[in-house]
Amino acid sequence: ELFKKRQAFSHKYLGGSPVRPDRQERCTSSVTGSFNRELDMELQSRLFPNFPEKKMRDVAEKIRSSILLGLKDNTWLSPQGKKMALEKIRTAKLQLISPKTDKEWDFKPIAKYSETNSYENSLKLHEIGMKRVFEKLRKGVNQQAWGMGPLTVNAYYSPDINKFVMPIGILQFPFFAADGDMIENLGAVGAVVGHELGHSIDDQGSKFDSGGRLKQWMTEDDLKNFQSRSLKMIEQFNKIGHNGELTLGENVGDLVGLTFAYNAAFPTKTPVKMPVKEDQTENKKKFFTAYARVWCGVMREKAIERQLKTDPHSMGYARINEQVKHQQGFQEAYKCTPQNKLFSKPEDQIKIW
Repeated sequence: ELFKKRQAFSHKYLGGSPVRPDRQERCTSSVTGSFNRELDMELQSRLFPNFPEKKMRDVAEKIRSSILLGLKDNTWLSPQGKKMALEKIRTAKLQLISPKTDKEWDFKPIAKYSETNSYENSLKLHEIGMKRVFEKLRKGVNQQAWGMGPLTVNAYYSPDINKFVMPIGILQFPFFAADGDMIENLGAVGAVVGHELGHSIDDQGSKFDSGGRLKQWMTEDDLKNFQSRSLKMIEQFNKIGHNGELTLGENVGDLVGLTFAYNAAFPTKTPVKMPVKEDQTENKKKFFTAYARVWCGVMREKAIERQLKTDPHSMGYARINEQVKHQQGFQEAYKCTPQNKLFSKPEDQIKIW
């Protein structure tokens, strides 16, 4: 009865499924929730055989280089702010694909569980969890540990450690194309990497230094400059039915990530002077198409209603259309004119870095 009431509430108010998952699925979800890393280690090689690890690492490092170049050319940061921002990006730890050491895996200790009594197992897991919490209080947090198993379809940046984690679970199409070229992957997963690393140097990331210590390194003028450059996005997203203030931080993250990814794919500064510049129009279209594919999606009406009210991330269509308006490369590739919905004058295009 309790489950039925929870199910009905979730469906009616939160956009949840009207159908209860079958028992096998519920049991699987319970076990994967309790032992995600342990199971992920067993399943990873079966689900992702011959994963092109070097290709993904190259994408991430290209994004890091693009951010460093953008910061070096920055004209509005104070000398102190620029120095600290560069240090944060240079020293940021990138944990990509899967854990490599026992400390990174951070497995649960071995214990004997019942084959028949799930409640007893729940108590034992809770006890083990509490012991681990108290151990962290005595010995300190394991900063090398991944905050999620490698098969998780997600990624995150930790300001208190200055590290970015992107598991292999999310490195599937459309985020990552194993057979795709560098430009396609920069447009997709590269923009996500740029988004997350961009959080390390935004107004919130500026509260933590490169070692993860709580220390404000942007000057007050830096913060004012950063915020004034992004204020137009509030009005822009309000106009399309979003809460511009609620989504501002993530909208800025999308803008920064896409910009750094584009600059990595089509650098204006190269170490070798090229005698003839080839037409990059088709490559630019490929880049923006890859970016758009990442955020395509379908949602239930109630789920849309909930996201617009509570989620700091904008809807998928907005993460695409409202962001490409600020990319001059997009305007050029598609020859946008004032008659096009995604047209934006150069003076109206928002630039943070």
